[in-house]
Amino acid sequence: MTAEMPLRASPLFKGLEEEAMCHIIDALKSEQWPKHRVVMTPEDTMHRFYLLVKGRVKVVNQNPKTGRMITLFLLGPGDGFNVISLLGGQRHELTVETLDDVEALSAPVGQWIKWLGTYPALHLAMHRYVISRLHELSELASDLALYDTMTRLVHLILRYFGDSDGDLPNRSNLIKDLPHAELAHMIGTVRVVVNRLLGELRDEGLINTGGGELHVKNLEKLLQKAEHYIQT
Repeated sequence: MTAEMPLRASPLFKGLEEEAMCHIIDALKSEQWPKHRVVMTPEDTMHRFYLLVKGRVKVVNQNPKTGRMITLFLLGPGDGFNVISLLGGQRHELTVETLDDVEALSAPVGQWIKWLGTYPALHLAMHRYVISRLHELSELASDLALYDTMTRLVHLILRYFGDSDGDLPNRSNLIKDLPHAELAHMIGTVRVVVNRLLGELRDEGLINTGGGELHVKNLEKLLQKAEHYIQT
């Protein structure tokens, strides 16, 4: 199965024996969606758990009255959603939308729970994955509560272009070509502010935004900038 290739590197299958992984993958349902399609609503969160094979999705929460949106997670090949449904089995107020043409594999939440009980390595990998995601969510909450917009943007860039923490794959490809409006949703601001702040970072020689892609030019100075803003 072609889907096995990206999933072999998935943190959700880390340590799982080949036979067990193939058994799980063979039982999954293949799905494809075009970009900019809502593929999970709050009503759907209790039913299925998905593994991404190709493309990116964003997990968002939105104020129904104001329309303001915050992106909680940005996910790519090897990632899974909705991971919280495997823990509590309850409805969650979030929406998942594709950013690219996406391929995914899925099974009912109940089936995943059975696999977690059958394969200790899968259970351990899922545990580590959840901890990594909770840590990421904690960082987002801290940024929104404690730091100004420039600091939040610098932290975002560092999270995706810095070293992986070991339980999540390298993620720089997930954000480098995102529209500025999408970056704004990830730090709780608006596109025009992100435009201005990226311009400042570019003028300082810290990043490059040529060709519609974001690249870090000077990681050391970007780290220093983050530390400076935190101290002041």
